[in-house]
Amino acid sequence: MRLGTLLLTGAALAAQGLVAQGHPALSWERVLPLDWQVGPGSPPAKTLADPVASTGPLEARVTGDGTLSLRDARGIIRLKTGLPGRPLKAWRDGGCPLASPSGAWSFPADTPLSQGLGGLRWVAEDFRPFLRGLLWILEDGEGFLTVVHPATARIEYLPLPPGRDLRLRFLPDRLEVAAGDVDRGAPRQWSIPWIGLLPRLAALGPHADRTKPGTALVPFPKD
Repeated sequence: MRLGTLLLTGAALAAQGLVAQGHPALSWERVLPLDWQVGPGSPPAKTLADPVASTGPLEARVTGDGTLSLRDARGIIRLKTGLPGRPLKAWRDGGCPLASPSGAWSFPADTPLSQGLGGLRWVAEDFRPFLRGLLWILEDGEGFLTVVHPATARIEYLPLPPGRDLRLRFLPDRLEVAAGDVDRGAPRQWSIPWIGLLPRLAALGPHADRTKPGTALVPFPKD
């Protein structure tokens, strides 16, 4: 059985258990697992320059207790929510490490993902520049990597492989995770190509507003 299938089965059973107990599943408990590949993968063909941190009029703020808030250029809060746990480590854009997992950082309003999937080049030798404008947060439970896109005020939760003391590497072609402590016999290193994150990245992009405007005769249209 592949690791992805095993994790998917476990997630489905866990969700059923929550429903059976009468507890609604939290947003990060409803996401499907990723198809992590065991092992580090092949080394990059050549060394490429590290991504450069972006800047802009938007602000993302994370507090020590795991509260995330996003503000637009006018200072209006567009989103305020809680993380799966307290922030442990954080990166921005295509993997630029942040000195502290809590704080406030500026982000651009125009990013590759804000243009939808048409703004991404999957065949690029280095995909990390197309992750500009993202905030990545590892929480202290080390079960999820929260990905925040301030330009659209959207969030995705990436389930991580089992392990403790996780270390992440943002490589040109993939995201790599290594664990410092695992159960006996369990793998210590996993990776997933950026294209394998396509559905999660697509969800961070702009969504069409399908709400039909009302009229004086029909103020609340049904379709």
